[in-house]
Amino acid sequence: MLTEIIARIFIKDPTVKRHLLKTVSWRIVGSLDTVLLGWFISGQLNIGAKIGGMELVTKMLLYFFHERAWHRISFGIPTRSNKAAQVKRDNASNLFLQNSSISRQQREELNSNRSFTIWLTGLSASGKSTIAAELDNYFFSNGLRSYVIDGDNTRLGINSDLTFSKDDRSENIRRVAEICKLFNEAGTIIIASFISPFEEDRVMAKKIIGAESFIETFVDAGIETCKARDKKGLYKLAEAGKIKDFTGISSPYERPVSPSIHVHTDREPLDNSVNKIIHYLNVHRIVSHQFVLQ
Repeated sequence: MLTEIIARIFIKDPTVKRHLLKTVSWRIVGSLDTVLLGWFISGQLNIGAKIGGMELVTKMLLYFFHERAWHRISFGIPTRSNKAAQVKRDNASNLFLQNSSISRQQREELNSNRSFTIWLTGLSASGKSTIAAELDNYFFSNGLRSYVIDGDNTRLGINSDLTFSKDDRSENIRRVAEICKLFNEAGTIIIASFISPFEEDRVMAKKIIGAESFIETFVDAGIETCKARDKKGLYKLAEAGKIKDFTGISSPYERPVSPSIHVHTDREPLDNSVNKIIHYLNVHRIVSHQFVLQ
């Protein structure tokens, strides 16, 4: 039982192993010094060895728990955003923007469609991925070049190093927004499906992608509806405390202040939600096709 608990701790937090190794290596050095000092002062090696042995055990315990306590304190540790800003400043003088000889407008003309990003935000299981797939089918059926970027997919790849802490969630959205911008520059429509729970992160994404290309779409569904739809059982795991920082349970969701489009997937059928988005694109002349899902 004890072995299982220790193994679980090591798997959950790999820094434990590092702190343990630091504890042992440092105390061996310190205790050897104590043995030598005890021998030098008393003239008896066995007395020095006893003192050194006692010190080795007691100070290892104290040092290890001291390390673990400080590991939980963020004082003096720069945040991810501060580190990123410093790296950006350090690299600024050595990096130069390379411009393509082919403009975004030329690529859009070649593709026969404007490029933009439909940013779907909402709780887990609110219907974002389903709407994204339907929109992608609609664009493809009408000869428009589009691509879906989904939260789970990016976390299995480019963002696999990120946790669900607030800082890492912000970095997750920043990276995704930069990807959306690149796709849009290439003349491709992007459908981004991300919980993106914090308003400041969505504002950041809009700034990166560009206000004229960013269509914030709030996929609104009540928490009980989302729980009922949750085939993965994530809400139950979150309520049981097995998933930390889960949006809607242990982490907040900040509703969009003024989204471009607001669909209610707990009140209306899927087709209505998709048609509402397509209607918005037509009315604002973002796409010219008048096809509507039946």
